Amino acid sequence: MYTVEEFAKRLDLAYLAPDLQRANIIEACTIAKKYKVANVNVNSCWAALVKEELAGSGVGPSAVIGFPYGTAISRAKYLELEEMVKLGCKACDMVINVGAFKDKNYALVEEEIRQFVKICGKECATKLIFEVGFLTDEEIATLTKMSCSLGINYVKTATGSQAFPDLRQVRVMKDNLSGDTKIKVSGVPRTFTLPAVLFMFEKLDVRLVGTRSAGALVEAYKGYLTDYK
Repeated sequence: MYTVEEFAKRLDLAYLAPDLQRANIIEACTIAKKYKVANVNVNSCWAALVKEELAGSGVGPSAVIGFPYGTAISRAKYLELEEMVKLGCKACDMVINVGAFKDKNYALVEEEIRQFVKICGKECATKLIFEVGFLTDEEIATLTKMSCSLGINYVKTATGSQAFPDLRQVRVMKDNLSGDTKIKVSGVPRTFTLPAVLFMFEKLDVRLVGTRSAGALVEAYKGYLTDYK
């Protein structure tokens, strides 16, 4: 059984909609500081504001890279990464080029992953977004093995802007993990319930969940501990 604090640290609060404004980002940081989640994950244009708002809170600023499609030229992804690492982001979530991967252009995909790991170094966690809704189980397995072999910290299911992941796909990721790579689940409906999150933590070894509902999930978990302890 997790404490409330331990549970909160397994959540990334994601505010990634294209129409978000400054007040929305400050709201996200306020929620994150209240519940002491792991990170606030935003589009890169908001990362400086997030770092400022979270200073001294113990919650990390985090940015998405190549979001949401992953189809920018590689150098554009690297530049965005370099700027986010220089700014002081504690994590970056980069979207793979799904079409290139499905074309078996593994040279491009592997080079982007290598540069991702290299640019982020030791101080910024790497979370690679697969967008599993476009991949077969075999492709998910191949990409998971590739990510692990190249030193990615987290393999991540989805962006939330396209197809949603299911538990079978998460299990395929789990079955193909190696080394120190962990799983982050994201890109799920807002109705994603506490029982589903707990199931994935306990049965599928998921270490992080990215969601805009992080605060609500912590409140639900507090109620769960009260009702079932």
